[in-house]
Amino acid sequence: MGTFEITRSVHADPATLWRVVTDWAGYADWMPLTRMQLDDGPTRVGYGFAGVSGVGPLSFADSMVVTHWQPPTDAAAGEFRVRKTGRVLAGWAAVTVAPGPDGASLRWVEDITVRPRPVGRLLGPVADRVNRAMFGRAVDAMVARAEKEAGGER
Repeated sequence: MGTFEITRSVHADPATLWRVVTDWAGYADWMPLTRMQLDDGPTRVGYGFAGVSGVGPLSFADSMVVTHWQPPTDAAAGEFRVRKTGRVLAGWAAVTVAPGPDGASLRWVEDITVRPRPVGRLLGPVADRVNRAMFGRAVDAMVARAEKEAGGER
């Protein structure tokens, strides 16, 4: 499986966009059949969360740990990175929120691999297409929420 990148220009200020894309509980709104499990306290390096997707015994946890946490400032972009730590999915994500021409820009880069690796290689071509489409829709929903909260239009 592979790495994919999604970029968007967002009609919202960087702080609003950051708040939306780092609302871990809100990820259940973006991903179908998913509920979230979150560590207590504020996000920081070492903070963990998981999206538990599926129904009943056909569920799996996409667990992650934050490895980099730098919220945006008025003068600089913000970025967070996570590493996937689950039994089913490996990989990482790096998300950057920066000032942009219309308010903010969003860059989402993610690498997802199904474990064990031989299964991941077999499923890769189909899973890559599904991941790009699913994450593209999720990012679009996040952008729409940020723009609504900021009072902007898309």
